Amino acid sequence: MFFPHVFIEEEAEPGQPVTIAGEDAHHLVRVLRLHAGDAVVVVTPAGDRWLGRLVDASSSRATVLPERRLPSSEPPLEITLAQGLPKGAKMDEVIRHGTEVGIREFVPLLARRSVSRPDERAAAERLRRWQRIAREAARQAQRAAVPAVRPLTTLAALLAGSSWDLVLMPWEEEESCGLRVVLDEAARQWGRPAAGRRVLILIGPEGGWDPEEVAQARAAGARVVTLGPRILRTETAGVLTAGLVLHALGDLG
Repeated sequence: MFFPHVFIEEEAEPGQPVTIAGEDAHHLVRVLRLHAGDAVVVVTPAGDRWLGRLVDASSSRATVLPERRLPSSEPPLEITLAQGLPKGAKMDEVIRHGTEVGIREFVPLLARRSVSRPDERAAAERLRRWQRIAREAARQAQRAAVPAVRPLTTLAALLAGSSWDLVLMPWEEEESCGLRVVLDEAARQWGRPAAGRRVLILIGPEGGWDPEEVAQARAAGARVVTLGPRILRTETAGVLTAGLVLHALGDLG
C-alpha cells in the first residue's frame, strides 16, 4: 500500500511526535493535500521507516505521531553506478530512474569521451540538483534511504579509491562474456540474496568507453561484459544493468 514518505533528521519512537518543516511539510499539505489523521511514513537517518499519523498540519509545519516500524525497503546489496557524464539533462534521468530501481550511490565520471565538461562552479550546481532529484525520487519510490550522489571524478580516481565485491563494465565491443554468465557465477558463490555485497557498475558516456579505459578497468579487476546485440543509450544502460543485478542477486523478481 502506498503511503507518503518523508525523510526526517531525527530518530523516531512510537508515540513521540516528530516535526516536519519546510519543503516536506509543503509537499504533504499543499501538494498531496493531506489532513490530520492521514497516514504518513517518516524515514529516519538510520533508515528506519515508521508508519504514523498526521496530528497537525500546515503548509510550513506538520507533526507526525509514529505508531509502528515498517520493514526496510532497501535492496540487500549495495549498487554503485558510476556514470560517464552525458550531455544535457540525461544524468537527471539516470539518477531519477536509478533511485527507483534501488541504486545506493551515484558517481558521475568525467570519461575520455564525455562531451560535457563543466567547470567547477557548474559541476557544483549540477551536484546540488542531482542530490535534490535523488531525494525526490527516493520519496516517491518509498525508499528507506536517499542515494548518495558523489562529486564528479575520474575513472582512475574511482578505481583507486575503494573496493567492491564485483565490478561490471558493459562495453559494446565485448562479445565473449555476457552479463548473465557473470551474475550466475556470483549467485552460485554468494547465494541469493547476496546481502551486504557491494557491486560497482561502470557505464560510459554517449561515445562509449575508450579502449584504454577498458584496459584500466580490467587491470583493476573489472568484468567487462556485453549486454546483448542491441546498443543502449547511456541513460538506459546503467539502470537496466542495475535492475538485472538486483534480479539475479537481490530482491527484484
